Amino acid sequence: MDEKGVSPVIGVILMVAATIVVAAVVMGMLGSFGPPKKTYSVAVSASKTPEGNVTVTFIGGPDASFVKTLKANITDVSYPDHNETITLTKTGSTNTTKTYTYSNLTHVVVTAEFKDGTRQVVLDTYV
Repeated sequence: MDEKGVSPVIGVILMVAATIVVAAVVMGMLGSFGPPKKTYSVAVSASKTPEGNVTVTFIGGPDASFVKTLKANITDVSYPDHNETITLTKTGSTNTTKTYTYSNLTHVVVTAEFKDGTRQVVLDTYV
C-alpha cells in the first residue's frame, strides 16, 4: 500500500509543457503565411466587332496608378491554337487584335502587374 503515483504538481507541469510544445509547432507551421495581399480594383473591358476582331480597353479605376503592365491573352475557343497575347498601354488606350477572325466564342483573360510586383487577373470573360 506504500505505492505512490505521479504527484498532481508534476502532472500539471507535464500538461503545461505539452501545451507549449503543441503551440510552438502550430505557430511554426503558420509562421510561413504572410498577411493577405492587397486586391487591386481596376477596370478592363473586352468586346468583339461583327467581323470578329476583339477590342480590349483599359478603363482605369481607383488603383489605376498602381498598374505597371497589362497583358491580354485572347484564345479562340473553337481553335485553341489560335491565341495571342497583347500588351496594353496605360489608361484609356485600346488595342484591337486582327491576327485571327475569332469564332462565336472567344476567351479573353487580362492580367495586370502592379508596381509592388504582384499580379492579378482583372478580366476573365468570353466575348
